Amino acid sequence: MPLKLFNSELEFVKPDWKGNTLNSDGLYTNLYGDDIKGFGDLWRWMSSTRPLTKFKKGQASPLSWKPISNIIDKSRNGIIPIGHACFIIDLNNIRILIDPVIAPNLFMKRYTEVPFQINELVNVDYLLLSHNHRDHIDKNSVIQLCKYNPGAIILTGLEIGKILKGWGLKNEIQEAGWYQRYKTKENLAIDYLPSQHWSRRWITDTNLNLWGSFMIQDKVAQKNIYFAGDSGYGDHFSDIGYDYNIDLALIGIGAYEPQWFMHSAHTGPSDAFKAFKDLKAKYWMPMHYGTFDLSDEPIYYPEKILREKHPEALTNIIWMQIGEKITIS
Repeated sequence: MPLKLFNSELEFVKPDWKGNTLNSDGLYTNLYGDDIKGFGDLWRWMSSTRPLTKFKKGQASPLSWKPISNIIDKSRNGIIPIGHACFIIDLNNIRILIDPVIAPNLFMKRYTEVPFQINELVNVDYLLLSHNHRDHIDKNSVIQLCKYNPGAIILTGLEIGKILKGWGLKNEIQEAGWYQRYKTKENLAIDYLPSQHWSRRWITDTNLNLWGSFMIQDKVAQKNIYFAGDSGYGDHFSDIGYDYNIDLALIGIGAYEPQWFMHSAHTGPSDAFKAFKDLKAKYWMPMHYGTFDLSDEPIYYPEKILREKHPEALTNIIWMQIGEKITIS
């Protein structure tokens, strides 16, 4: 069956947008072109000189950590970093959970602790899943969270629902194409927006599921939080910055070395700072580093480089503090 271009049950938020386009092979594609790395590129990476890896011995996360003392309380608005690209966002007694990879995982060593037990998190209203890569949609984490949150509504990209239903999930799932708005409570709006990335969970399913980013809009306080998801640097950031007034942008700075392999899919410190400026956001929170070792640079390295090379960026940065609720004011 051909891939869906949009969800006919959801509204578009961009004038004249007709839905996602597909490439000549009938697969999802980026707004400004693809750069999909193949197994030849992967072999070149794995067999090449990798000077940064020598600094990984004894590496430790630069992120601070504290347990969440009262995980049930969602009455105070704010954002709680959980590590990597996972966040809890509480707005007007509505709890949003983004890209949770919090269950034990044999294939990804975690360098920061999860600040709660999964069975303690029982009041999630919306579970946002940006794309199908395993460091963003973890099967074990999602199954357990849905067990403890059967009323949570899953918001994700086109064709991802097939994966989730294949795991036996019974939660409501809303799939969106880019520039579509999910159906949520009236004092909240969440739009699914482009990112510069790709999708794959297995060998033969490249770009059969859509990837994207989220704009989370508090209709009471008139605050907008942008979650960039996984993305390389591209013109979509300035597009989004033109369409929205962004208070806080969550932008990845890790998993970016070697840059010849990673730059089209992940922003490093310099590209993330450019993206922040293109978005015209008031503040930004660097993410996607310090928890999982996914590329050549040590897990502490992206923050180190950002601080050293771009001191002018530091004024507008809110650093992740795992387990700490940060007020957006």
